[in-house]
Amino acid sequence: MAEYALELENVKKTYGKAVKTEVLHGLSFSVEKGSFTAIIGQSGSGKSTLLNIVGTLDQPSEGMVKILGKRTDSMGKNALAMLRNKTIGFIFQHHYLLPEFSAFENILMPYKIAHGRVDEKAKAYAEELIRLTGLEHVKNNPANEMSGGQQQRVSIARALINRPEIILADEPTGSLDSATTDNIYALLRELNQKYHTTFVVITHDQEVAQKADRIIELKDGTISLDVVPENKQGG
Repeated sequence: MAEYALELENVKKTYGKAVKTEVLHGLSFSVEKGSFTAIIGQSGSGKSTLLNIVGTLDQPSEGMVKILGKRTDSMGKNALAMLRNKTIGFIFQHHYLLPEFSAFENILMPYKIAHGRVDEKAKAYAEELIRLTGLEHVKNNPANEMSGGQQQRVSIARALINRPEIILADEPTGSLDSATTDNIYALLRELNQKYHTTFVVITHDQEVAQKADRIIELKDGTISLDVVPENKQGG
């Protein structure tokens, strides 16, 4: 029996009071633990709204959301923050690194925030992530003295430092060239397979989506497609 990292049932999201706009129209789907799912769709289809709800940064107007079996749609702010910090890592198109800090320091920042201090075990894991992401030669560089691809690799390592079970990525390579995009996605898949971390990735790139285990397409706030890519079928 499959174990699910995420479960959504009839999730709706409406904005506005006087004039209401429904952005998500009753979405229902589950994401298996350890899987790599791509969410695609045109601008305005509801992709980022969905990711914010899954990531507990926003709440649905209606419907049920479960993360690792726990309902989040009825949780309070403190409980949500605790679950989010322990369970979810975020990777964004804009990496939001602290420019005055080195790559190593940026990677360790979420751990320091969560635990108040950085121990030797965390430093050793940060070193492992630096090796995995190919950042050894810029480890001590300030964030503003790295290329866009290097900065995004730092943000990926930073998202993993607290060992989250789920990684949510919103257009993580949207501002990178095609060669760097290929390298970043190869890295994400490697991390997915090495740590069995569940990845949910929003992308506009069909080639990238084809490398996922599953593609969910949103159109006007509904699921218009939910398929296993041809190259994954039967594999």
